[in-house]
Amino acid sequence: MENTDINNKQPIGSLFNSINYYSIEDLETFIASINHEQALYCLVQAVQAAYQRNTFTIAEAEVVSKSIRKISKPNIHKNATTEEDN
Repeated sequence: MENTDINNKQPIGSLFNSINYYSIEDLETFIASINHEQALYCLVQAVQAAYQRNTFTIAEAEVVSKSIRKISKPNIHKNATTEEDN
């Protein structure tokens, strides 16, 4: 017998239009245990959601876009510099 409750469960909320949660406990657990990668993902999603809601001026959107690209990709040059310093 298939458990249709689990398959039909609807989220009670959504963070930044991309992260659904199904109970307040789930949200609290996520917040309490967030790691570095998840934190960066949340920041990028928050900025993108704000942009979609027309929160930024054109100049601000340009700076935010460049900043997201900068923190979202691996910084190969920084790693090479660090290895040369050792």
